[in-house]
Amino acid sequence: MKKTLFLSLIVTLMACEGTKTESTTEVVVKEEVSKTDHHIEAIAKVFNAHGGFDKWTDLKQLSYENGGQKTLVELQNRYTRIDAEGQTVGFDGDHVWVNPPSENAPRQRMRYNLMFYFYAFPFVIGDPGITYEDLGQKELMGKTYNGVKVSYGDGVGDSPKDNYIVYSDPETNQMHWLMYTATFGGGEASDRYSLIKYDGWKEFEGVILPSSLQWYQYRDGVVGEPRGGARVFENIQVSKEFPAMDNFSMPEGAQDITNPAS
Repeated sequence: MKKTLFLSLIVTLMACEGTKTESTTEVVVKEEVSKTDHHIEAIAKVFNAHGGFDKWTDLKQLSYENGGQKTLVELQNRYTRIDAEGQTVGFDGDHVWVNPPSENAPRQRMRYNLMFYFYAFPFVIGDPGITYEDLGQKELMGKTYNGVKVSYGDGVGDSPKDNYIVYSDPETNQMHWLMYTATFGGGEASDRYSLIKYDGWKEFEGVILPSSLQWYQYRDGVVGEPRGGARVFENIQVSKEFPAMDNFSMPEGAQDITNPAS
């Protein structure tokens, strides 16, 4: 918590007639709050195995290609641009937009940053307003992993009712699996989890990022067959320099899909 210290200083002024006046000056000193104070040991080990949360927060941009789309994210404020054949979706800090306009606006608003969110694990779960619970160990496909449950405070993120469980290797602390429930911004919290396996970890500017995500069938605690093909990420680039901000500006004629139902 931020602490405020009040210091009162008495200043005495002598007027030419010999009278005294007193005034009180209030000085406010604020103590900085660390971005990692809320991290428990179990999740800090995972962040450190991927280069460290501090190194992630030093980065200013991330880009990659996936599924025929090119994604650019300004990491400090999460401004986003996704270019696909014939269409661009962006977020300028205030508005989510699509160009040219689309009849599928509600779905695009709901999912415009979803793949980035999954891709940027575990770092995206390091922000303030997030809580963690050490779940101990669990076996998946014959191997034992450490589990940390991640949940959000009310009003944090687009889908605060979602829950995530990160499963990491007990020896290296590297993330291997992610379980998650999904409400996509609406509905009640769910206890039915989906499952993703993370592979192809590579280092970029000191942080370790995946190059492959594979969804699996998962029900009643049992891992099933892969769901479709793996999502492969290519041409991954990160930088400590900000991208050009005009990448995220809504073009003239674009459709504002920030509140598609309105």
